Amino acid sequence: MTRADVALAAGCEPAVVEWVRDAEGIAATLPDLASPDTRLWRKAAIVLSDELARRYTLPAPEDCRVTEYLVPTRDGEVTVLRYQAPGTSGPRPARLSLHGGGFILGSVREEVNHRMLSAMTVEGGWDHFDVDYRLAPDHPFPAALHDSLDVLTWLIGNAADLDVDPRRVGVVGTSAGGNLAAMVAIHARDVLHHQILNVPMTTMDLEDDASYQTYAALEGSLDLAALRGLYQGPEETAMPMSADLTGLPPALVITAEADPLRDSGEAYAVRLGEAGVDVTHWRAPGQAHGSCSLTRTSAIAREWQSRLALYTGRN
Repeated sequence: MTRADVALAAGCEPAVVEWVRDAEGIAATLPDLASPDTRLWRKAAIVLSDELARRYTLPAPEDCRVTEYLVPTRDGEVTVLRYQAPGTSGPRPARLSLHGGGFILGSVREEVNHRMLSAMTVEGGWDHFDVDYRLAPDHPFPAALHDSLDVLTWLIGNAADLDVDPRRVGVVGTSAGGNLAAMVAIHARDVLHHQILNVPMTTMDLEDDASYQTYAALEGSLDLAALRGLYQGPEETAMPMSADLTGLPPALVITAEADPLRDSGEAYAVRLGEAGVDVTHWRAPGQAHGSCSLTRTSAIAREWQSRLALYTGRN
């Protein structure tokens, strides 16, 4: 059974089934996706991601300005791309943005990130500072978290020079980036305005979840044991599920119906609420793990993007 067959059987909407089928076809032309060379398979993964974005994600608004920074961190420096809406002045609300990729893939240079962040910035009016954090296995936990926290410190510490309102700084992340966003909120709960967790990985103990058992095949080879070894190692503190969640900023948690991470993401939303956090949860119907990017072909994906863009948590 192909992944597209799994998507169809899972009740995904036609746009998602088409996207999954297309991804399988493109992947078949990229043998380096199976290469043991990290550099080669990361490059091939970007080719796949960018081609899918060109086909399925609406183009970036032309009037969104992008500025690149090299931000000093405790271990060196990281690239940060700032997305700024047109015609804006005065201290700006801003979000730290953390991309997905299973902790081992992804880049701020990916076309899908550029298109979606540009659209979210223009629609919602919040600037986004997209962090090119270090990746496992070369840099396992806590490298990516340290990079994210250090960029947040830089952003707030330089708010006046950046024309950013330090009282309105949030964090947003998708998938592995959703994990990092949750962890940033835990470590910086006193300074963040809100947190947006988009299909987040909140634990790697997924094997008993019904959503994992039902939909893992839709994501291809999701080897949790290997991922634990590559990123988390023995560090139990890499996942937010067991952390103290009291006093965290307001949260938007979005899960997808046909996503192996759905149940754990929704369990985390429940835990946030039980800890007294102002939490909003929405499950995207008929959607898969990464299908928020299908803004060219899916009305639900466009609604999904708007929910990400327009959430502000509190005034």
